[in-house]
Amino acid sequence: MLDIKVRLATAQDRASLEEFYKREGLDFHDFSSRLAVPSSGTTRETMYIIAVTIDMVVAALKLDVVKDPELGDIGHILHFEIEDELEGTELGLRMIEKAVEIADTKGLRALDAIIRDDRADVISLFAESNFTELRKEVYLRRNFRQRIF
Repeated sequence: MLDIKVRLATAQDRASLEEFYKREGLDFHDFSSRLAVPSSGTTRETMYIIAVTIDMVVAALKLDVVKDPELGDIGHILHFEIEDELEGTELGLRMIEKAVEIADTKGLRALDAIIRDDRADVISLFAESNFTELRKEVYLRRNFRQRIF
C-alpha cells in the first residue's frame, strides 16, 4: 500500500495541484478564482487539502471559509476529486476528516459540501461522515455576448 499523506497544500504544491486537476479533466485556473457560492457572503480564506504520495497529488478538495450573515464563519467544500485507482479506499474519508479537523480548529459554525448530484460515490462519503442533505439546488446562469468594454 502506498504511503499517502493528507495535508494542507502550500504554494509549492500549486503546479502538482494544477496537474492533478488537469488529469481529472478540470481547469484549476477556472474554479480556483470563483467564489464558493455566489450569494453566501464574503469569502475570507481559500485553501486546498491534498493527498500526496511520491511527490504526486492523488486527491484534492477546495475549502473556502465564508462569512455567512446568519451563522458566522462556515466552510464550503468544493472540487473534491480522487485518482480513479484510489476511489473506494479510505482516502476519501481521510480527506473529509482533515476538512472537519480544520473546520474545528478554525471554530467554523458549519461545514457545507457542494457536490454535483451525479456524484453518488462522493455524496455517500459525506453521509458516512455525518453530513446531512439540506436541499438540492439548481444553479442557473444566463450568458451574454462578450462586450468590447
